[in-house]
Amino acid sequence: MKHYNNMTRQAGMTLIELTVVLLILIGLAGLLVPYVGSFTQTTHDSTNSNNLTQLNNAMGRYITDKNHLPQHMDTLINSAAATAAATGSCTGAALNAVYCGLANPALFTAVPYAAATDLIPVESIVKSGISMAVQNNPDVANKTFGTSTGMIGLEGSGMMAFTGTQYFAAVAAVGTGTIEEHLAKALGRDPMVYNSTCYDYIAMGLGDNNELVQSTAASSPVFFPQDATMGPTERYAHFIAILQVDKDNSTAGCSGTTEKAKFLGVVANVPAAESDYLVGTNTLLAQGWQNRAAN
Repeated sequence: MKHYNNMTRQAGMTLIELTVVLLILIGLAGLLVPYVGSFTQTTHDSTNSNNLTQLNNAMGRYITDKNHLPQHMDTLINSAAATAAATGSCTGAALNAVYCGLANPALFTAVPYAAATDLIPVESIVKSGISMAVQNNPDVANKTFGTSTGMIGLEGSGMMAFTGTQYFAAVAAVGTGTIEEHLAKALGRDPMVYNSTCYDYIAMGLGDNNELVQSTAASSPVFFPQDATMGPTERYAHFIAILQVDKDNSTAGCSGTTEKAKFLGVVANVPAAESDYLVGTNTLLAQGWQNRAAN
């Protein structure tokens, strides 16, 4: 009988071989991390741009079908002074101030319309067919979902009549620029198309209760920020409709009759680190290409 001293080779990998394979895999994973991050941001950019486009289309269809602007939009105004329950950006928030939950409240200013004296803007809003809108609650923990509260009437007469003084969030000038230049950056077109002498440009949030939902839109989408710490829980992430409200019929160049409030477009209010302005579809498309180029 012959005896062999050579040991039969064991099946499987040695510890050294396994270590080498793991090191290779770790190195490959490290190389892929930037591409995964870029893919995530690209997906968010595409989703944000698509949501804006879809909401613009949904608003157009709603206005065509109903012949008035949607009910139950958010006025983006605090429904009350913040209590001890308020958190984060809403700590110390004041009644009738621009909604503290916005990602960048500085892009708006609160404008009061008194039913007894501000007859032109009140009539402009009433003519647009909005009979009901809602304010936003500064005390809720989630700044996007469930903030709608404090129903206000915007009709000419009846139970939901426009009475007393109601506050709205109007688009503000940014830096050394004008309101017209801000609108041009957000909505496109030339600044000369807009006229802050004749009109106010008010913002109405397309929250969960707005009547586009289950009418011309399946849901009320949210904006995905680049900074995860500024997500929908921390900041109001629903998109915003900009309305042109007539306020002056006597100044040269303004309309001689009161025009009904008109829908101009949908924008997003994003963290200041992403944009110093409200952003619209064109802005988001450009931002998406810049993010791709950077990665």
